[in-house]
Amino acid sequence: MPADSLLPVASTPGTGKSPVPSSHLRIARPCRDLNIAQKFWVAGLGLKVLWRSPPPSETEGGHELLMLGWPGASWHLELVHVVEQEAFPTPTDEDLIVLYLDGQIDPEAVEKLLQAGGRRVTHANEYWNKWGVIIADPDGYQLVLCTRAWENV
Repeated sequence: MPADSLLPVASTPGTGKSPVPSSHLRIARPCRDLNIAQKFWVAGLGLKVLWRSPPPSETEGGHELLMLGWPGASWHLELVHVVEQEAFPTPTDEDLIVLYLDGQIDPEAVEKLLQAGGRRVTHANEYWNKWGVIIADPDGYQLVLCTRAWENV
């Protein structure tokens, strides 16, 4: 993705666009090591690298970025490499990414996530333990593979 496509577009008040259900969603979070995270999300979950920035010295804003997702999806996960003087990732129990699978979870899918650097954890909310498998990514953020279907309300 070219860097200029990430820039906001100027518009005249009242003539711009508003968010709609098909608007693309960016989920951003800090990351200690983009290579380790890439292994987890790509080799473990099967996401694709949508874009990776050049080294920080060559990027606007000085941050190294890794964008992951499934081509054609209306969302992507953007990991921002943090350095020592910045705040390291501090995930809470509510910093979840939940994938609703609508059925039993393939044990091989869980094993791939574990082999790619994830670790199985329990959640403080028993709901997620009952209805899913929780895997912490290398930065400690939790991914829930949920057996339930998403009910669009």
